[in-house]
Amino acid sequence: MNNALGEKPAPYGAPETTATPGEAGGFFETGRPRLGGLQEPVRFTDLQAAVIDAAADTLIPPHPRWPTASELDLVTFVGRYVTPSGYRTKHFPFAEEDAFTAGLDRLGQAFVDGSPDDRTAAIAALEQAEDPLFEQLRALVYYGYYSRPVVTLAINRNLPAGRDYHGPPLPYGYLQTTEPWDEELLTQAQEHGSYLETDEVVRVDLSQLSWTK
Repeated sequence: MNNALGEKPAPYGAPETTATPGEAGGFFETGRPRLGGLQEPVRFTDLQAAVIDAAADTLIPPHPRWPTASELDLVTFVGRYVTPSGYRTKHFPFAEEDAFTAGLDRLGQAFVDGSPDDRTAAIAALEQAEDPLFEQLRALVYYGYYSRPVVTLAINRNLPAGRDYHGPPLPYGYLQTTEPWDEELLTQAQEHGSYLETDEVVRVDLSQLSWTK
């Protein structure tokens, strides 16, 4: 942890701080972000959480055959990928707590109480204005929704092309769909294959080639 003068310790669960402290406490995501986001997510007010849920149901409209976005606790997911107040983010979708929550407050109760058409118009207005909140909400909602196991099951159930999909390939890979190795072909490859040692590799002389349009 970089405890340079003027820099507050990074929140528990955040990557180590390695940058020189700067505005708002410096960057704490200078390396690879922590897998799974912050261990202690950013907390939102009840109204801010309601705005996130309303935005989720606007970006991914409810459908009887699919899980409803606002029922999947996306608020906690979003909180894990928003950079806490006092730090600057360096990773997509570049959501910093103070600006992000201020944007949620601007949408406010009117957005929560609005009709689906009203909400869609409000989200469209954010997009047309190139407000960073639009990209942040869209990315966080999509990533959060499609990371849920219940959504993976819905993909298996509802999409013919998704019947063998099981979510992220790691750490086990697509075991259910990977064809077994052909032992005979592997044996032939071992018998007839060849390779050059690194020291034997030579540069190809391209100086005699001519290029035409």
